[in-house]
Amino acid sequence: MLFLTLRQHGSSRWRMAMRHCRYTTASCPASSAAPLQPDRPIGYVSLVDQQVAYDKGLDIQTFLVNRRHQINREGDNNTGDPEDIIVFLQHPHTYTAGRRIRGKTELEQEQRLRRLGADYFETMRGGQITYHGPGQLVAYPILDIRDYQINVRCYVSRLEKTIIDCCKQFGVEANTTENTGVWVGQDQKIAALGVHLQRYVSSHGVALNCNVDLDWYKHIVPCGLADKKVTSLSEQLDRVITPSDTLPVLRQSFEHLFQVPLQPINPDGPLASEIKSIIAGGK
Repeated sequence: MLFLTLRQHGSSRWRMAMRHCRYTTASCPASSAAPLQPDRPIGYVSLVDQQVAYDKGLDIQTFLVNRRHQINREGDNNTGDPEDIIVFLQHPHTYTAGRRIRGKTELEQEQRLRRLGADYFETMRGGQITYHGPGQLVAYPILDIRDYQINVRCYVSRLEKTIIDCCKQFGVEANTTENTGVWVGQDQKIAALGVHLQRYVSSHGVALNCNVDLDWYKHIVPCGLADKKVTSLSEQLDRVITPSDTLPVLRQSFEHLFQVPLQPINPDGPLASEIKSIIAGGK
């Protein structure tokens, strides 16, 4: 099991040839993350105080993925913000279809969902159809996973463990099953997960149900699992837990599982300005 790393002297560029993950898919323990630069933080953008349209969320991810690739090519990050970024947000009512059913949704079903007052999008993430909406905390990590010496399967496992740890802090015992995502017991899904990687840079991510209106799931078969249910932190605890309540806990869980500090991006810097421009319609 071999990892080859090369650092160019006088440059921030790192290159790594990763044969495979150091652990099996079943294990991928928390201690397996070994950042090449453990003192280098991941930046985060918090947009949870607003509802960001799903297409704007896609545009933000595209911008950040392209930025990460540019940093990889040029070996220079002159923005003053970290190379890797996580975006935390909420979406308005939206149904999204993953790669497994792209182009297979009947027009009648799409129109039916739109008549409910929801948007509908086909995406490049893995998985089938799911729902995003107010009361759901969405996290989009834009990371070069080579820097953490894990492959895509271990990356997905680490995201699942991050959600499980976050739920545990609230007193909710969550777990994984043979199905993707994070569950309470064997049949109540509390968080959806779908990722996309382009030249080792991740996009899309996780969606944790906080105080989302679960009735919106009744109009679809979430993730194609007809015999399963959905739940939320609020339902499990019988009290309201909002995305704003959940965000600091999720950040701490991410820091613990990925063994790297998270810091907010500069609110007055060029990166924040570009994201604001995208949301406002400038991109």
